[in-house]
Amino acid sequence: MFDVRLTAISEALLEYGKTIPPEVLLPTVIPEAAEIVAHDPYAFCIATCLDRGTKAEIIWTIPYDIKNALGHLDPFRIHNLSLDALARLFNHLPRHPRYINAAPRTLKELTRIVVEECAGDASRIWKGKRASEVKRTFESIYGVGPGIASMGILLIEKAFAVRFEDHWNMDIKPDVHTTRVLYRLGVSTEETVEAALEASRRMNPAFPGIVDSALWEIGRNWCRPNAPNCRRCPVEEVCGKIL
Repeated sequence: MFDVRLTAISEALLEYGKTIPPEVLLPTVIPEAAEIVAHDPYAFCIATCLDRGTKAEIIWTIPYDIKNALGHLDPFRIHNLSLDALARLFNHLPRHPRYINAAPRTLKELTRIVVEECAGDASRIWKGKRASEVKRTFESIYGVGPGIASMGILLIEKAFAVRFEDHWNMDIKPDVHTTRVLYRLGVSTEETVEAALEASRRMNPAFPGIVDSALWEIGRNWCRPNAPNCRRCPVEEVCGKIL
């Protein structure tokens, strides 16, 4: 791809990304749930670590459901719950993560880190840390892969006004939306995780993940798998329209 066209696509995505409010990136089924994940670092981390193959609106509402079921969202008290108790908790929630059998262990391991390494303050996972360190912490939790870890550090900057110094270590989350949009734009050679990561790094080597929110929103709202609404897409003018 010619550098001038790659630059035009990158700039269009960056401009659209500036218009996306942080709360749009944490969608919930219930308005009250949005307040919890946007202001409670522990709730934010719970949703992040459970985000595997479930609609965003569901996953970001689950911490609210857990709080309602327990009457609290206290990491010290949750730390004392057994895996069996956590399994019963998830089974009785009105909304479930896709991998419900893995969820208790994921929550247990996250909570251990928050309690034993962060003195109960989940924001210590990222305060004063580099993005690469935070990513390693997330990836150490059962079920959390590189994509979810990358999403987590990108959203931490958006939701908690944090600025990591090593932006070059922050990739996009190569999910179904971002990989599809990058391919259709003509930036990726294939609609794959590897091609999407390579394309975003080529566009913005100093901060590959900076286009993540724009790609995700475009994929959810306009560049859908079937019948994409190209006329409404904010980057339609620079799109390669590879369908």
